[in-house]
Amino acid sequence: MSDHAPGNDRGFHGHAHEHAGAPAHVHPHHHRTEPGPAIHQHAHTTSFEALTYIVSPLHSLDARAKIIATLVVVIGVASTPPLMLAEFALTCALLAAIGVLGHLPLTRLLARSLVVLPAAATIALLAPMQQSGGSWNAAGLAAAWSGDGWMIAWGILSKAWLSACFMLLLSATTRTADLLGGLRSLHVPAVFVMLLAFIARYVSVLGDQLHSLRMALASRAPRVSGRMLLRALGSITGNLFVRSYERGERVYAAMLSRGYTGVPPVATAVRPGIAEFVLVAMAALSVAALALY
Repeated sequence: MSDHAPGNDRGFHGHAHEHAGAPAHVHPHHHRTEPGPAIHQHAHTTSFEALTYIVSPLHSLDARAKIIATLVVVIGVASTPPLMLAEFALTCALLAAIGVLGHLPLTRLLARSLVVLPAAATIALLAPMQQSGGSWNAAGLAAAWSGDGWMIAWGILSKAWLSACFMLLLSATTRTADLLGGLRSLHVPAVFVMLLAFIARYVSVLGDQLHSLRMALASRAPRVSGRMLLRALGSITGNLFVRSYERGERVYAAMLSRGYTGVPPVATAVRPGIAEFVLVAMAALSVAALALY
């Protein structure tokens, strides 16, 4: 599978290739234009976005179909009663099957999906308190968890984790530019698409900047602790905010100088076909099975 066409040696294009122990993947690169051997140059990213360049049947589907299917499943999981163990196991099997079909590393996706559990666990811990009138004494806690409290907490935890898993599958099988283009094609407000584009592109930049500031603090004051450490962290936070603001101004000025009009570019355009309709239909049937079981 290759989208390289003759005469496209000087532009960005992709070839499907693979490395030892890794699935086949394809990502934009360019061939050297200087005289010499015909070689091409590209960089392999180690971030989560690298999964979007894997070659699989899921990655080649239209982004709009994957967005609609994911929203259907997430809304269905969130709106149905708490899943029984059999339903939860079948949904996990469906997630695993989708991950295998997409040639994705399941352990890496599982580790990333666990990030949602602390916030969900906090909500699940407090949600049963509504049945006891919100009493914080021992009797109120016992009454909250003696009846349907466990089922309520299980429903919140399982739904949050399953929704996060489906969203991760969407982001791991859809390139950022295609995902943003699909959202715009589905008439999502342009301001939300633009905000998502900036968040997706610059959250890693801010993370690297924060790491550099922390390394600078550790190298200059390795034994700082207590109140001095809190004061230093406050300075780092302010410094990061100022640098982010200045970087944002420079990036926006550079974008304007390159013809930016407020609409992010779309890398590829795929027309929906039978596979896309089957995907959406299967998502709807899965949600109907959960609701009617």
